[in-house]
Amino acid sequence: MLPEVKAYFDAIDSRNHRTETDRVYRAHPVPAWDHTVSPDQIAAYFEAEDKHNAALRELAQAHKKKQAEAYQKLIASEDPLVRFLATDPEVKSYPEHAEAVLKALPMSREEMEEFGDRQAWCGEYRRLFRRAEKAGVLPAPTPDLADIEPLVSEVVSCSGMNERRVRIVVKKHLPGILASAEAKAKDAQRAQEDLPATA
Repeated sequence: MLPEVKAYFDAIDSRNHRTETDRVYRAHPVPAWDHTVSPDQIAAYFEAEDKHNAALRELAQAHKKKQAEAYQKLIASEDPLVRFLATDPEVKSYPEHAEAVLKALPMSREEMEEFGDRQAWCGEYRRLFRRAEKAGVLPAPTPDLADIEPLVSEVVSCSGMNERRVRIVVKKHLPGILASAEAKAKDAQRAQEDLPATA
């Protein structure tokens, strides 16, 4: 999870607020009301109640300030997709979708498509995905790799997997495989060049 995203969701997490509220209740207890107690005890009761309520108001103000600061950092994120998910009016109509995607970032474009498939959000996700694409905030797609279609077709025929999903998986992993193979080939070539010449 991106740091500014984590900070925002930590700030709005009601569990954290409840923990702080419980701490106030322990630090500023209010005795049970009893109208038969002495005037001094009644005064002590109202003094304890005033301290208790003041501490709760202070906590509420601090909580709102923390949330506001975290939101400002979220919408100032260096990632344009984060800013889009946090501010776009249509995306705000799908807060659960936006939250799930924000928490899963960073992702490549292909990983985002695969993520949407796993969530089974169907039309909603595709519509929001196209909206983000139109806004120019999605990661750049992995460059097209030559000659992957025979591989895609063979995997589909052997596994029965969805062709689009297979293509996403291939595009996701093949660049890394090719880069690793190229690096190993270069290492082998350098090792060969370092061998002493034979007579």
